[in-house]
Amino acid sequence: MSELKPCEIPCPKCGSADVSRSFWAKGQHRQAIEYDKQTMGKYAGVSCWNAHANKDHIVHHCRCCQYEWQTLPMVVKRVKEEV
Repeated sequence: MSELKPCEIPCPKCGSADVSRSFWAKGQHRQAIEYDKQTMGKYAGVSCWNAHANKDHIVHHCRCCQYEWQTLPMVVKRVKEEV
């Protein structure tokens, strides 16, 4: 059985498929949801109202139970063309 793609993952808390997703590129800055929250998961940090991505990642937000989690993006395997 193959592993699910990040865009196919249901909520691990309630099982809902109604999940919004946003990609954060390494170094990207956004407004934090909570003031001075120490961490926003494994791949982002917060200082005052500024959130910053430490690594490329996807933030998943369940619209049903409001649970939020992060995953790494898919690794694309490039095939070399023979000339």
